[in-house]
Amino acid sequence: MTDRLTVRFAYQHGWQAVENNRAIETFDSKVEAFAYVRARGARVWLTWGRTVIAGQTVPFDFAAQFQQDDVGRIIKVLHGPSANTWFWTCYDGGARGTVKTKPQAVASVEAAYTQRIVRAGHIDR
Repeated sequence: MTDRLTVRFAYQHGWQAVENNRAIETFDSKVEAFAYVRARGARVWLTWGRTVIAGQTVPFDFAAQFQQDDVGRIIKVLHGPSANTWFWTCYDGGARGTVKTKPQAVASVEAAYTQRIVRAGHIDR
């Protein structure tokens, strides 16, 4: 089992949980698909890209999206007492924190967003 699963919109079929490019379950709603992922002890795999401000990419700064929605960001702290740690934030719900590594920051945003969507739909498994 993987710790990350893709959730995608399946035209005329609802939403699908996907592992290794293969649909493993289909659901009527996005919330149900996210709840399934969480029940498997996984998190939803978000799309990550460089943060762009005023047309320029920002070093050590990455943004997460689900579908077309911006959902979170990770930034390496370069100065001060927290230098060389990673700050993360999930926009919807306001979860945030600081961790030691980039993979931990990615996991934190993905887990927080997965949890937020499930809670927003009031599905708890």
